[in-house]
Amino acid sequence: MANIVIGTAGHIDHGKTTLIKALTGIETDTTKEEKKRGMSINLGFAYLDLPNNKRVGIVDVPGHEKFIKNMVAGLPGINLVLLVIDAAEGIMPQTKEHIDILTLLGIRDFLIVLTKVDTVDPELKELVIEDIRDQLADTPLADAELIETDAVTGTGIKELLTKIQARSEEVQERSESGLARLNVDRVFSVKGFGTVVTGTLLDGSINIGDDLYLYPSEKKTRVRNIQVHETDVKNAQSGQRTALNLANIAMDDIKRGDVLSVSEKLEDTWMLDVKVTCLPEVAGGIGLWDRVRLLIGTREVMARTVPLGIDWIGPGEEGFLQLRLEEQVAVKERDRFILRSYSPMQTIAGGEVLDAAPHKHRRFKVEILESLKAKEEGSLDELITDFLINKKQPFTNEKALLEYLGVAKEELQPILVEMEAEGRVIKTKAGYLAQASYQKLADRATEILSAYHKQYRLRFGMPLEEFRSRMRGILAEKEISALIALMKEMLVKEANDKLALVDFNVSFNKYQQIAKEKIEQTLAKNGYTPVKKEELFELDKNAEEVLEALNGDSVVFLTHEYVLLGKIFDQAVNLIREYIMENNQMTLGDFRDLTKSSRKSSMLILEYMDKQEITKRVENYRVLGKIS
Repeated sequence: MANIVIGTAGHIDHGKTTLIKALTGIETDTTKEEKKRGMSINLGFAYLDLPNNKRVGIVDVPGHEKFIKNMVAGLPGINLVLLVIDAAEGIMPQTKEHIDILTLLGIRDFLIVLTKVDTVDPELKELVIEDIRDQLADTPLADAELIETDAVTGTGIKELLTKIQARSEEVQERSESGLARLNVDRVFSVKGFGTVVTGTLLDGSINIGDDLYLYPSEKKTRVRNIQVHETDVKNAQSGQRTALNLANIAMDDIKRGDVLSVSEKLEDTWMLDVKVTCLPEVAGGIGLWDRVRLLIGTREVMARTVPLGIDWIGPGEEGFLQLRLEEQVAVKERDRFILRSYSPMQTIAGGEVLDAAPHKHRRFKVEILESLKAKEEGSLDELITDFLINKKQPFTNEKALLEYLGVAKEELQPILVEMEAEGRVIKTKAGYLAQASYQKLADRATEILSAYHKQYRLRFGMPLEEFRSRMRGILAEKEISALIALMKEMLVKEANDKLALVDFNVSFNKYQQIAKEKIEQTLAKNGYTPVKKEELFELDKNAEEVLEALNGDSVVFLTHEYVLLGKIFDQAVNLIREYIMENNQMTLGDFRDLTKSSRKSSMLILEYMDKQEITKRVENYRVLGKIS
């Protein structure tokens, strides 16, 4: 059976706290001020044992309009809401605002609890019920069950328990695949134990001993102990009300609104791309640069609104916004939120985060709007494509995709395999890459190499290190290697640590051709004796640029100074392979005798072969290397 958290909602003095005490025996108004004023100010927490022995969490939220932010802070992770209405008063202004907030947060499962029914005459009660149904006719609560109760006399309490149990059995299990994340709603210290925080675990699971990271401070802590409903447990699961005893962190370092996660890469952001629904009664709607209060998770921050694709979002309308925040938040895509006006404070809108770490946008850019629509409505493969194309780094590993999408690995992998087969996604050693992203990177690399070929027409290609240097502003080293590997299939060729476009070939004019022939003839005449490049430069005024172009083609630079004809070098390689295969090893003297060259010439050739891993030096002899 799924883990259940129940929330209360309703106008002040309609009996939420008294109802919870009747259900659970727990008093959720715990502070002196709450007891003195007879009203809930902060969040209250309890647990309820159902007839089937299932224990569920309860969050009692304040009803007064001044404490709406406290009320919203208690709602993340709520599965079922008890909308509490006084049988004598019926629906009040705060009841309506609570309904708006719950609806905007995407909560759809309600039980209407009519309280204090034994204090009013039956006729008045029936009139109130009729009015409730009329006022809720156009809301998600239109068909919600209504249970009549009186917490003092006990009327309806057993029936309410039965209804809660039935609803709890219908709630689906949350996925355990995401990285554990908890929005902190309470912080306190226990003598002898230290810092304790509570919240509803939204994703994944947490075990004793796990390392957690606190956001936005990014401080590291460790889970010393876990309680669920005041019972010590070894681990907490997604959907449970959880208390964590934390090590290595002071109570003053944490506050309500902070986020705890096993991920050390949860991104703090100053901006959010969102889809919002503006309430019909909001005069003026949402315009450019309106200052609003963003209530997300257990946090409230100030923000400015930037409508995207439209001039403004009118009353009762939906639209895309970019929220520019006055403080950083750490949230995830699909998190729900509420917007309230700055002053006077009233709920104006709510919605869903589509991009938790966007760039600043031009307001009417078509590509941005298409991306947001894909995030809002797209299937899993469309979300993958959008994420890969629009994230800061083009290459993405599987772990990052799982964290972003919040799905199980078993669900993600078949889709990636299908997308790879269709050519929409490319799998590399550096991670997954969208085909569109690869095309942009390939175009950029092609531009770089094409410009180099135009500047140096007689060079085979750009030195590999120079190419890497040009790409480092875009990609990491591992990603550059992956890109080159992909491009080598059709677009580029590589030789002697140089990179060139596959269709580029060095072309000599007649004067350069003469210099080429002089160089090759001189090197052929010298055989296994390398020639200094300065001597070759003296052969022809075009020799210097031509020799550079021949490097890696018909000539081999053994060092930056000495050159050997390519054919001669290939002959030397064959001689060495045959000799070592027959004799198991070769000395410098053996090679000198085979080639009838000097000791210096033999040393230059063999040391170059060692660097190329054609041979491997062992003490005073050589064996075949990896390349052979």
